[in-house]
Amino acid sequence: MFLLVVYDTERKNCIKLHKALKCYLNWNQNSVFEGTVTAAQYEKIVAILESRRVAESHITLYRVDSESIVKRVEIGESKGNTSNIL
Repeated sequence: MFLLVVYDTERKNCIKLHKALKCYLNWNQNSVFEGTVTAAQYEKIVAILESRRVAESHITLYRVDSESIVKRVEIGESKGNTSNIL
């Protein structure tokens, strides 16, 4: 499945979430990660995000079960590393 994670949190928590997510997903830009994961990896990511987020933070996960329906369009220069994303 294809997963897009977007979060808004305080700076210290942002660093913790970034480190955890980069183990599973590609960093796209500030507070945005994306990539293909298995169902088990998805459950692990959700558990990590639930355990590491602070009370004032907000995290949104966009899960697309069929990657073939995802169309990616970029305008401008990317900040993250998406070299293995088609």
